[in-house]
Amino acid sequence: MTAHGCANCAGVAPDHDVIDLRSDVVTTPTEAMWEAMRRAATRAQPFGDDPSIGELVEVGASLLGKEAALYVPTCSMANLLALMATTEPGDQVVLESTMHIVWSEGWSLAHPGGLFPRLLNGIRGVPTPQDVADAIAAPRFGRTPRTSLVCLENSHNNAGGTVLTQTQTMAIVEVARRHGAAVHLDGARILNAAAALRVSVSRLAEAVDTVSVSLNKGLSAPEGALLCGPRRIIDRARRAAERLGATSLHKAGIAAAAALVGLTTMADRLADDNNRAASLAKRISEIPGLAVDLTAVQTNIVLIELTGVMTAAAFVARLAEQGVLALMRSPRHARFVTHRLIDDADVARAAEAAARAAPQTT
Repeated sequence: MTAHGCANCAGVAPDHDVIDLRSDVVTTPTEAMWEAMRRAATRAQPFGDDPSIGELVEVGASLLGKEAALYVPTCSMANLLALMATTEPGDQVVLESTMHIVWSEGWSLAHPGGLFPRLLNGIRGVPTPQDVADAIAAPRFGRTPRTSLVCLENSHNNAGGTVLTQTQTMAIVEVARRHGAAVHLDGARILNAAAALRVSVSRLAEAVDTVSVSLNKGLSAPEGALLCGPRRIIDRARRAAERLGATSLHKAGIAAAAALVGLTTMADRLADDNNRAASLAKRISEIPGLAVDLTAVQTNIVLIELTGVMTAAAFVARLAEQGVLALMRSPRHARFVTHRLIDDADVARAAEAAARAAPQTT
């Protein structure tokens, strides 16, 4: 399926059918979601009596295997609230150096979080347990900073959607536990990771203290995210959310009703998105001037390297002229993300457009 009439997309004629592969956040609600929103109660979240929000957080906590959950506007906010609820200002937080929390959330861990990031190099977004241990315990100039939190990401956006297995997660959690640190998992696309690994999402999240999950990406809800964890931490996160103005979500039950439909009916189809990404990656890897690490295409993200003189910006612009939208990730890398609105025909057309847009090698 394609989106139509995207007149605001640079370089795309208004009458083109647009294949939007920039992100899975471009998904639109399903008819079942629209119907749920029309039927939803419109009570204010601060009163605590919105039935859609109440059911959503209960179902979400159960799905992730956690005691409680908090509904917030975005996954970036869910991550920030996890940081604020498990740390004190001035603490050190250990993170892999390319994580979404580090580079795509406005450095909120520094302000308003008041936290110092200790960045580690990772392999496909995952630091080694030994590197984590050294980062926590090694003194610097005779002082050992207090590390209260270690953060992980599954799937890992900037690594190209690579997954973190339960075994990998547990190894790092064990290190953090030995040093008195909690572990937060940025699980914006954890449901895609669970589909790729063919395990329950609760298995991927059971070892960590807190986990966030986006509701508006592959699940197609219009907005929102959940932060799940122990009740005492979620209570602290709720108080932090009040300070940020994130609990004054009047009539939020309308969006929560759609998110509940997504959470309960859309997870099983995420394997289709993963499979289409693998198919698209294979086609693109055969195009001269473009390279894809096929072993890293594990979920619904395809990271493309421009190997010739063409820049990613030029490649993305050429794609847009053909009605295919991609995202520039670096001067040499572009990204495709598959989702519910992309079918097999769109995959074929996107690959053909990539071949025409690629550097000419004669």
